[in-house]
Amino acid sequence: MLRLMMRKVYLALLLVFAGSTTLAYADETFVNRSDVQEFIQYMVQKHGFNKNQLITLFQQVKLRPQVIRHINKPLEKEPWRLYQMLFVNEWRITHGVEFWNKYASALEQAEKEFGVPASIIVATIGIETRYGQKTGEYRVIDSLSHLAFNHSPRAAFFRKELAEFLLLTREENLDPLKIMGSYAGAIGQPQFMPSSYRHYAVNFSKSGRTDLMNDEVDVIGSIANYYSKHGWTTNQPIAVQAVVMGDRYNYLMRYNNANQPLKISDLARYGVIPKIQVLHNNLKVRVIELDNRYSKEYWLGFPNFYVIKRYNQSDLYAMAVYQLSYYIKTLRERLNKG
Repeated sequence: MLRLMMRKVYLALLLVFAGSTTLAYADETFVNRSDVQEFIQYMVQKHGFNKNQLITLFQQVKLRPQVIRHINKPLEKEPWRLYQMLFVNEWRITHGVEFWNKYASALEQAEKEFGVPASIIVATIGIETRYGQKTGEYRVIDSLSHLAFNHSPRAAFFRKELAEFLLLTREENLDPLKIMGSYAGAIGQPQFMPSSYRHYAVNFSKSGRTDLMNDEVDVIGSIANYYSKHGWTTNQPIAVQAVVMGDRYNYLMRYNNANQPLKISDLARYGVIPKIQVLHNNLKVRVIELDNRYSKEYWLGFPNFYVIKRYNQSDLYAMAVYQLSYYIKTLRERLNKG
């Protein structure tokens, strides 16, 4: 019954997003807009781009209004129970084991070099692109251009990413009109934004060229490098489920700001107790609330949990990566023992 429900939910969401991905239109006036012209001039003066080439490029941009809808209503705004069904499921677990087995050597090397568990690397790829199967159906230049020149609060962020994308394509000798990605402009199997691609991608395969679209070994090393550079600590926990007893937790939420990290011993005074014994009592944690169907689910997030959140700021995303990594590792160990 659960598997059938998951399938129905997944198919329903596919129908919601299907069709809209193909909507695009060419706007001949786009390149003549004052803000686009200012951006072109900035790229010429700051980074030495050829003005005529940039004008030609932006004349070929196709605006995609649906990217705004996706940005404003991402899956991370859905309830945890739905998000969990979509991303922590049998398909991603079994295929995660297959991916791990196929690239065991590269994953072992990445774990040794960067200190990031292979299970976390695999789970990240599984959630981002279904192990490279779904890397995006939008031209990155179209997505970033549409998001960069609109009136949303995040327009400045996407203008910066558009600049990073142009720099990336120049550095890597890529055609900016041919790079495909997500509706937000994320690229390749790890779904790196252009700035992350430029700063954290590594040529882990030693092929001479960093390729996050087609080279899984580069993908593995780059994700490990990303987490490492953002503060991953080896052999420390990620999250542990907790129970809340009494009503002092409400006081904590109201007056003590639960977003501030506290020691587990301090949380105990507010009735927040980990379900299993935790050895790292000196580490500070934050309380994570997840909405289930009939109640709330409570977890304690350790510093490594918030390193995962540097990839995506949603608690749901980080929890999905953690849980998927746990189930992949557990199944792989059981199969190896059998």
